[in-house]
This record gives sequence, structure tokens and C-alpha cells, in this order.
Amino acid sequence: MNEIEKYFNKFLEYNDGYRKYSKNTLHSYRKDLYDFLEFCFDNNIERLTQISIKTIKKFMIFLSVKNLKSSSISRKLSTLRTFYDFLIFNDIVEKSPIEGISNPKREKRLVKSLSEKSFLEKLNNLAHSSELYEHWVILELLYCTGLRVSELCELKISDIAFDRKILTVKGKGDKKRLIPLTDYLEKLLKEYLLKRKNNSEYLFTTKKGGKLYPKYIERLTQKYLADISEDGRVYPHLIRHTFATHLLKHGADLRAIKELLGHSDLRTTTIYTHVSIEHLKKVYKNSHPKR
Repeated sequence: MNEIEKYFNKFLEYNDGYRKYSKNTLHSYRKDLYDFLEFCFDNNIERLTQISIKTIKKFMIFLSVKNLKSSSISRKLSTLRTFYDFLIFNDIVEKSPIEGISNPKREKRLVKSLSEKSFLEKLNNLAHSSELYEHWVILELLYCTGLRVSELCELKISDIAFDRKILTVKGKGDKKRLIPLTDYLEKLLKEYLLKRKNNSEYLFTTKKGGKLYPKYIERLTQKYLADISEDGRVYPHLIRHTFATHLLKHGADLRAIKELLGHSDLRTTTIYTHVSIEHLKKVYKNSHPKR
């Protein structure tokens, strides 16, 4: 084990033991750091003192040649920045070689979402099957709230306040946010709670009574929604995108959508404006006499 790997491990242990970061965050950190470690190994770099601003720039070029998206490169740089903050705080190095290096310009992308007509028809069809009742409720809740799949799995019955018509959600970094319960969602959840057959504190469980896990929701969305996706690819986060896209399409304020999604920065939410613009183009093309 060389010096760089030694401090990588100390950094990961610190974030796991002291900072109590989530497994997903630690997994991302580990992957990013060991990608950089592999690059250092291939370039005969074994000590922290050998890492310079030139090294970081070469690493960025290396990632670009591998056709990594700018967002992925930015994430790896962010991980390295956090790593060097740790080193500086512990007096292991005096300065970060990443200081002054800007993230690559992010490419504009259109967020994929499901057709409103097709999705609502699918939900309506599932609603009429008693065998698929719980699956239908899960998909409805995802669509009505825009929850992340991890947030849905962690939902407890105690998070629902029917008297205040509020759903409390624990998001990234244990940040809590409040989501209003519409009349429709309130009725849906009350009926579901009357029909559920176990005493778990969690709102949704597996058939054996255990807490739901992301892969379960992933398989569920693929099973029921693949046929209404343009490319056949479906994942739980796509319902979150669909939630935000449909809200924006029907005139919801971008800042309100930001709060509902639990985004810390409005810039993250603006990815949905591109979808809105595409919708406006279609409306204009189909409606204007000079089209």
C-alpha cells in the first residue's frame, strides 16, 4: 500500500465512522478515489508530494478521452477536493493541487420523462387490479410526491400527519422537508393503511414484512412502465423527473418544484426548463397560424 492509498483509506474511514455518510456516498467516494489511484499507479505516482495541478489536469484529460460525461468528471473532482480538505484540516498537506481548477462545462441535456397521457392511463389500469394494489399505491405516491426511491423506502407511518395534511420526508444528508398531502393523496393513503396486513412501522414492506429496498422498486417500475417508455428504459428516478416535468408543464413555479424535490440549489431544478421549452415549441408549432 503506497502513501496515497493509505490516506484514501483514512479519509473513507473518517467519513464512515465520524461523519456517518450514507453507503451510497461512501461508495461514490471510494470509486472516484480509486479511479484516481489507478491513474496515479499507471503514471508511477506513489506519494502525495508528487501530485500537482498538472497531475490533476492530466487526470481530467484522461477521463475525457474515456468519454466520461462532464458531470461525472466534475463529481470526481469534487471528491478529490473533499479529500484534500481532509488532508489540509489534518495538517498532512499545506495546499490542494485542485485549487484554481474549474469543473468542465456541463453539457446541456434534456431530462427524460414519461408521457402524461400514457402514464395516467397505466396508473388507472393498475388501480382496477386488487392483486396489484400495493404496487399501484407505490407508483401513485412516487408520481404524486416526486420522492427519491431511497426516501420512499424509508417512509414510516409516523411521517404522515393527516391532521396537518403533511408528509415529512427525510432526504439527502438527513435533511427533512414537508410535502403537502392533496385530497387525492390523503384519501389514497388512508385507504391503503386500512387495507395493509402487517404492523411494520414502515409504510411499505416486502411480502415477508421487511423494509423495501431500492432494487425492489426498480424491478417494479421496469415491470409496469417499460412499455410506455420511448426507449424501454425505466427507473424509479424517471418518475421523479416525470413529476417535476408535468408540474412545470401545467404552470407550477420553479421555486416551488425545487422545494418539493428537496433540491438545495435552484440550478439543479432548472434542468426541467429545457423540457418545458420543448413543450412550448410543440404547442407553438401546432397552434400558430404561421407555423
